[in-house]
Amino acid sequence: MITGAALAAVSTGAQAQTAPAPAQPTAVQELVVTGSRIPSKNLTSVSPVTTVNNQAIKLQGTTNVEDLINNLPQAFADFGTFETNGSSGTSTIDLRGLGNVRTLVLVDGKRLQPGDPNIPVADINMIPPALIDRVEVLTGGASAVYGSDAVAGVVNFIMKHNFQGLQIDAEESIGEHNNNSQQAIAANALGQSLKGLPDFNLPHGAVWAGARSTVTITGGANSPDDKGNVEFYLGYTHLSAVNQATYDWSKCSLYTNSHNQQYCLGSSNDATGRVILLSSSVPGSGGGSGAGDYDASLPPEGNNMAPFNPNQDFNFAPYQFLQRSDERYTAGEFSHYEIAPWMDVYSSFMFMDDKTSAHLGPSAAFLGNTFFIPCNDPLLSPAQANSLCGENAGEPGTQAAILLGRRNVEGGPRVSDTTHSDYRIVFGAKGDITTGWSYDFSLQYGRSVLTDVNTNQMLVSHIANALDVVPGPNGPVCAVGGSCVPWNIWTPGGVTPAALNYVQGTAVDSGYTTEQVITGSVTGDLGQYGFKAPWASDGVGISLGAEYRREFLTFVPDSVETSGDVSGAGTTVGATGSQSDKDVFGEIRIPLIQNMPFFKDLTFEGGARYSNYTSGGGNWTYKLGVDWQVIPDLRLRGSYERAVRAPNVDELFGPQFQGLFGGNDPCAGPTPAASLAACELTGVTPAEYGKIVQCVSGQCGLVTGGNPDLTPETGKTWSVGFVATPTFLHGFSLSADYFNIEVDNVVTIIPAPQILSGCFNGGITADCALVHRSAAGALFGTGFVQSTDVNAAQFKTTGIDVNADYRTSFSDMGMGDWGSLDLNFTGTYVHELTTTNLGSPTYDCAGLYGLTCGTPTPRWRHQFRVSWTTPWNLTLSAAWRYLSPTNLDIDSNQAVLHTAGSACAPNFCPPDTVGTDRHVPAFSYFDVSFQYKWHDRYTLRGGVNNIFDRTPPILDTNNYGISAPPFGNANTWPQVFDPLGRVLFVGLTADF
Repeated sequence: MITGAALAAVSTGAQAQTAPAPAQPTAVQELVVTGSRIPSKNLTSVSPVTTVNNQAIKLQGTTNVEDLINNLPQAFADFGTFETNGSSGTSTIDLRGLGNVRTLVLVDGKRLQPGDPNIPVADINMIPPALIDRVEVLTGGASAVYGSDAVAGVVNFIMKHNFQGLQIDAEESIGEHNNNSQQAIAANALGQSLKGLPDFNLPHGAVWAGARSTVTITGGANSPDDKGNVEFYLGYTHLSAVNQATYDWSKCSLYTNSHNQQYCLGSSNDATGRVILLSSSVPGSGGGSGAGDYDASLPPEGNNMAPFNPNQDFNFAPYQFLQRSDERYTAGEFSHYEIAPWMDVYSSFMFMDDKTSAHLGPSAAFLGNTFFIPCNDPLLSPAQANSLCGENAGEPGTQAAILLGRRNVEGGPRVSDTTHSDYRIVFGAKGDITTGWSYDFSLQYGRSVLTDVNTNQMLVSHIANALDVVPGPNGPVCAVGGSCVPWNIWTPGGVTPAALNYVQGTAVDSGYTTEQVITGSVTGDLGQYGFKAPWASDGVGISLGAEYRREFLTFVPDSVETSGDVSGAGTTVGATGSQSDKDVFGEIRIPLIQNMPFFKDLTFEGGARYSNYTSGGGNWTYKLGVDWQVIPDLRLRGSYERAVRAPNVDELFGPQFQGLFGGNDPCAGPTPAASLAACELTGVTPAEYGKIVQCVSGQCGLVTGGNPDLTPETGKTWSVGFVATPTFLHGFSLSADYFNIEVDNVVTIIPAPQILSGCFNGGITADCALVHRSAAGALFGTGFVQSTDVNAAQFKTTGIDVNADYRTSFSDMGMGDWGSLDLNFTGTYVHELTTTNLGSPTYDCAGLYGLTCGTPTPRWRHQFRVSWTTPWNLTLSAAWRYLSPTNLDIDSNQAVLHTAGSACAPNFCPPDTVGTDRHVPAFSYFDVSFQYKWHDRYTLRGGVNNIFDRTPPILDTNNYGISAPPFGNANTWPQVFDPLGRVLFVGLTADF
């Protein structure tokens, strides 16, 4: 990584590596810095920019761009390859923890289009790592320069250009972990919960998993007159799936009980069938009498029913992926040709076809839907009929209304095969208009197409038909007739292939997003015309331009999903919409004082942009900044920016669909946490109170979606810092910057636990109205909490970025010709990360994780890398990645939101209780790597990341849902911590 004071020859920002001074003075080439369109001779920018170069990428063993970004202290875990339940199939970037929609992703300074109609932000899977020359990360508002979305910052991927020859780059990696049954867990209650059940037995010994492969072929040639270049690339990436059963810490879903013990627990929708009797002797299919509370399960031997035993919970973890399988093809070209000094035409084309597969536990007749069983069902044993219907057993025309939790173990896991086919085209021209003036005009079009095929899904209507079985002339038949086949769950082995084929089906989503951008700008050096400050040697620089951008989205679920017939999934609604904006913008850079005592360089920067959105009207953004080089050794800088983010197309027009959130229902169970009066505000009847089934596996129903009445967000960013390059320590640079980002009118989904807390703890009627219960009173199945997009929050984050570099040679230290040494350090301290939702107190997630704060936000993260470049074409490197400790938000007075229905979670509140989930310790990862070049054509690299096989923190998934999806997976947060154990990688680059 390159940080610190920038080197003009390689850097584009404030944090870049310094190199030894040349023997003779050379002219400094003007460069365009991410965050400004005005070229500059200065070695730093007003706004802090972190640069990661190609060599650092190679030494990290990067096969996926998301791994590179996740290692940056400014980046927070977001969608990637380690999500399964709730996965979008894309990889996205979240700077500063302010959300991926507030991070703008550029390729060569131009927008990368949205990658998915449901998550309409850039999918960085489209960018092949081998083609990246460097990555420039500007954290803080940049809307005045780039327009909407650049509220938290900008990530600019600069690709290799002007390539000549042929290069083949290949890399392989695989994870290795020593399963030791996680002795800290096993010493607790884990072993006691197994009861000899084979599905819960933990793996032992060393395992190898998570193989990743990538191959990229790059070719290029200059034109015969050397005025142009054409470059192409072809890439292939393959990720092998990793099942949760592979690791001791993910083989089962963990449950933390009231004594702070962790148990292996599964779903109460068990393998043989859990039955809860709602009423018996119901005439026909309607209304009823004789309501009961029989909660039983079909034991493995069948024929009768027994009280439900938690040991019969279904362990769904072995069916699910920790790492999704992925197969990706990429291709593209970059070209330019100088027709004349005033016209250099350029183009680029990028294509990606990405297929990924996610597996979940088998579908089920999930508890929450009411089914009717005829009392004369010939598939029932006498004991079963008597349990359900009592004296009406065998009586035609009567039914038992039940809740049924029965896993489709015969059908196997639910499979979601997601394909994204994306392409991006850019055409443009740039050149010098006249003395001191240049222009850049471009057209770009991007399209991302989604196809999501979900197989092995059970259909609610077919389940109901297949359970409504009556005697027929030739044996049991479905009462509805037709193609229906009875689903015999009452007898072990009774489910036939024909019945399986009837009760399960396939659901297909499709859709696409497009982005069109037209941008034109002119840049002028007014110093050529005498416009300069009296005490400055450089002239005033300006940039003026205009931009038009349009985004379109369409999402089409099939009829199975729109009807809500997919068991456990609720109803999905299609959506179509577009958003466009027309912008004019300008920047100015004014050198005020140069080459005077204590004013080596004092420069002012300003910029403004006016945007007119189809949703949100006209909005101004602007920036002000000062860069003051006091002496050659010290530079001070500060900036203030006002940013605006227009709601994206998905937030405006996205479908409203049902999903899940981690939590529980305070009105559920025999002794509900909430009072009857409070529960009645959410639709609970006195007859239901005390008989409502708790959310399954700590996951309740949630409805999310878009809102066409949204208005733009506004952000305010200011930073102040310094860059020190002491002349007495040649090759050393140090920078530190304080950042303060505040976003108002935030488009947000108020967390469902907060809605429940507002209803049950705060008595907020509006929150209670957002709670919708199923016919049986449950908050899952057809029950849900409504949490759609609204302008109802404020975000704020403050902290400090620290970067240091030291580059020296052993000969300079009088130690002989042993090569050079590079030390690089980059770290971020998060002082606060607060959210204020409408009508609720502010909560601060800095240093916390949990139901409200989600993934951990360490107060301090850093990377420290030491590289030794030897005289023998060999580079050796070691890195230290560090995350500071974090605590559970339920247990903190900083996060005021607690588990709904009580003042706080019972096993976390007592200050003298040491809960297993209350604290995640500090994590240090150590990596080593090498790079060796021979014959000037071949470069071999390899290394080991997480050399000590540090296991990620293991937390509750099944009770409180602390590490629940989407970013929680397999009892941890695999996008935050290394989940594959120690990862070994080897790569080869061949140049011809």
